[in-house]
Amino acid sequence: MTVRNRLSLQFTFLFAVLLLILLAGIYSLVERNRKISFYDKLEDRAMTVAQFYLAEDNLSQEGFLAVLKKYPRSLNQEVIRIYNNQFEPVFIKEDTVRWDKATLQQVVNQKRMRFTRNGQQACAIYYVDNSGNFIIVATAADSNGIENMRKLGWIMSIAFLLSLLITYILGRIFSRMALSPINHVIDNVRTIRATSLDKRLHVNAHKTDEIDELSITINHLLEHLEQSFEAQRVFIANASHELRTPITAILGEAEIALLQNRNTEEYKTTLRNVVEDATKLTSLISSLLELAQANMDNNDLQQVSMNELLWEVVDEWSNNGHYPVKIAFRFGLDVSRVTMQGHRHLLFLALSNVVKNAIKFSAGEEVYCELNATDTQIHVTVSDKGIGIPEGETEKIFRPFYRSANAMSFAGFGIGLSLTEKIVRLHNGTIHVHSASGTGTTFRFVFPK
Repeated sequence: MTVRNRLSLQFTFLFAVLLLILLAGIYSLVERNRKISFYDKLEDRAMTVAQFYLAEDNLSQEGFLAVLKKYPRSLNQEVIRIYNNQFEPVFIKEDTVRWDKATLQQVVNQKRMRFTRNGQQACAIYYVDNSGNFIIVATAADSNGIENMRKLGWIMSIAFLLSLLITYILGRIFSRMALSPINHVIDNVRTIRATSLDKRLHVNAHKTDEIDELSITINHLLEHLEQSFEAQRVFIANASHELRTPITAILGEAEIALLQNRNTEEYKTTLRNVVEDATKLTSLISSLLELAQANMDNNDLQQVSMNELLWEVVDEWSNNGHYPVKIAFRFGLDVSRVTMQGHRHLLFLALSNVVKNAIKFSAGEEVYCELNATDTQIHVTVSDKGIGIPEGETEKIFRPFYRSANAMSFAGFGIGLSLTEKIVRLHNGTIHVHSASGTGTTFRFVFPK
């Protein structure tokens, strides 16, 4: 069953239950009022009969004339009986309708009774008169009232069924309107392929409803997929090229050494060159593996205190204070303000790469690190007074294996910043870079809490 049909049926069912309760309540209230009204009419008839037979001497001439006018009026299937204190019928003879002494005794005890007998309503009163006390019992059938209630029941049943039909039709219309944004999202997602992962779903500027939340979630998924596909493409495109250079050097050194016999010192020199190239190869492989790891969908998330993490990074790269690194915390005493959910090892790599580069390119100048926080974000700033980045190359530094022209004399492979950028994106953060050649560089990380 489709969601549209399920929503329509659920909406119709809920409306049916509420409408049924409402109609049943109205019907019960009308039926109760009908019975009370008919009991009042029976009681009025019983009182009229009592006054007609027993109270002529107690009423004025005008009052008795009023009773005489009312007496001929009778109810449908009306039967009236009058009994004295000995429970014997008087004035009106008993025929098929008789009342037992137990019922009559109840009337004496309660003075007034209303009940139902054989489908007919009955009303009994204990009438006190100067000529004696009497019991008047009146029964009748409210045929008109019952017929009206039957008609009301039919009208309510038809109205109930018509209301359900209309509700189901309206439910389908409204469910189609409610699901149309989801259908639009589905249509857009269907157009996205591996070659077009850069496409994103439309999200309202104010993020007004759950559909926008769904689109944001799908966009984050597409972002991670795009990063993974891009990492694979870059890894395949560059790994073979970058790995070939040290491997070729190692093979070349070994082949040259084997061309002829050499003395011990020459073999040592060759082995030192092979070890140096192998060390570079190992470092390069480690960097490539870290680059691939940063694009993995890793569920090993935990609460990370960024102040502790920044201390660990600085401790590792300051070489026991040999390199001057200054840290400033500007978030107050509440550590929870700088605590976020993330992958601790990857975040360590991201900050470590930037701090390491700041130290490497600063030639002994002080590196400044600052940690700050707002209600919704965590800010980490790393500033140095090093060689800086040439104009026009700031956006290129996050490309894998890219190195600025003024950084060629420093050791490295151009993978660190690419790795950092991918880790930050994996945590839904951003990096802002401000730099000028010869004056230093400032990296500012912004992480959502």
